Amino acid sequence: MKICKNCGRNLPDEAKFCRECGCEVTPEEPINENETQFCSKCGSEMLKGTRFCPNCGTPSGIPQPRNFSPVKRHSPVLAAILSFFITGLGQLYIGLTKKGIILFVGLVISSILTIIVIGWIFWLLIWFYGIYDAYNSAEKMNNGIAVEDTLDFNNLF
Repeated sequence: MKICKNCGRNLPDEAKFCRECGCEVTPEEPINENETQFCSKCGSEMLKGTRFCPNCGTPSGIPQPRNFSPVKRHSPVLAAILSFFITGLGQLYIGLTKKGIILFVGLVISSILTIIVIGWIFWLLIWFYGIYDAYNSAEKMNNGIAVEDTLDFNNLF
């Protein structure tokens, strides 16, 4: 039995066109069950040709290479709370070490500059940015979006 790739209907083996949607039926490539692919969302290993991840239900896409590492889930709220108390700690928690250190050093420098009134403004800006960035970076990482370990002011809004 063949399956129409357009509408999913079962078709006889000799069918050249789907009787439901009229789509041309192309012969399927045989699936080598020894080959595996990895889910792009959770990183679970599954047989090549699997339509949905058996772990999270995400539709399968392009197979990932063998050295693919699963996405490590981080709590965005915890990252924001850590950055609330110590600026840069939320970034360290989600693995953005350089960004966390840069934010912490920036906060220390702006704390020294509080002698001059402008230091307070920079201190508040760095503190708020650290909290915002920790939350958003964790969200992006959990959704499988690559996050650079550098300060990025282009994607604030």
